[in-house]
Amino acid sequence: MPYSTTQSYITFPTGHDDLVHDVAYDYYGRRMATVSSDQRLKVFDLSDDGDWVLSESIRAHEASITRVIWGPPEHGQIIATCSHDRMVRIWEEQEMGSTLRWKRQFQMTSEKRTAIYDISFPPATASTASGTSTGLKIAFISTDGIIHIYECREPQDLTHWIAVDIISTLGTLTVPPTKETEVSFCIDFCPSRWSGEQLVVGAMDKVQVYRVGRDTAKLRPVEELKGHKGLVRDVSWAAGMGRSYHLIATGCKDGHVRIFKLTAASGHLSPPKSKYSANSSNPRRQQRMGNLGAGLTGADETPPPNGDDETNNNNNDLGEGWLVERIADFDDHHSDVWRVSWNATGTVLSSAGDDGTIRLWKAAFSGEFQCLSVIASQRSGYTLTEVF
Repeated sequence: MPYSTTQSYITFPTGHDDLVHDVAYDYYGRRMATVSSDQRLKVFDLSDDGDWVLSESIRAHEASITRVIWGPPEHGQIIATCSHDRMVRIWEEQEMGSTLRWKRQFQMTSEKRTAIYDISFPPATASTASGTSTGLKIAFISTDGIIHIYECREPQDLTHWIAVDIISTLGTLTVPPTKETEVSFCIDFCPSRWSGEQLVVGAMDKVQVYRVGRDTAKLRPVEELKGHKGLVRDVSWAAGMGRSYHLIATGCKDGHVRIFKLTAASGHLSPPKSKYSANSSNPRRQQRMGNLGAGLTGADETPPPNGDDETNNNNNDLGEGWLVERIADFDDHHSDVWRVSWNATGTVLSSAGDDGTIRLWKAAFSGEFQCLSVIASQRSGYTLTEVF
């Protein structure tokens, strides 16, 4: 296998005083948020010279911050963070005098006030079985395996959120894991704007898909993604890009990266039309959509192939009985896999493990996923970057 002679990444000092736990890019890839055990949230902007410039540093929590995510771009500059201090906090960039500053707009916590492990926003135009928009929602999962879902029904005012659902992922296990037990919980909403509200959940060593059905507005478990032999560290749902199926990736303590293909069975009905569709008269949404650039905005704007926009009611994936197939299973990391993430188009998967490498995976013309490259840290033992 040939080796690249040039370094394919750059490093820069974040200024954090402790371990960095998560990094997130905004929708356009020109802003970056980082969080750390030093309890700080930092935001960097990409300059015209290609340098990442610190624009904000906030003490955002009272304990280690585990996750940071950007909100849907239609609703402006929004960041959510979660922490071992049992809080999820919503931040919005606002004009303060002559400068832009990040302000905490809301905070929420789990019912039993346990540490928060993961958070996820659904896409802004996801619709429920009743035909109403999900508005701006956020889901978070805590160490007791409980998922809480909150909704901001007036996204122009991020100071008002209400709890709309509580889901137990541990099923009949009435006693949550003890403090001495190693746990792992992770969630990720389906990023497709046209597939209804769906959520993939990793709870300990089990992964399930939750979906809103025809007869209820509540998420409920449907398919299970089987084959994990350890704690599931991360899950990632790929953007659809007009495909007739979905791809979900998982990273596991057993050292494996797995990719699952979900194909809808026949007889499913299309997602109901949302009042916040692309042609909606909602002024807030029109204003936000008008601010979107032409680059990545088309990444998942293509409506289902058998209808026009969200009005087709003859072929969808809101029903039961999806066919689940494990199409890839890699153990190249030979150690815990902590992160998996798809690119904006859902065509390249990245995974990061305890071996100190980031591996990129992409499907060949045959449909079989293969390792595209390995990005190695200086401590990993690899020589710069392998490119296959």
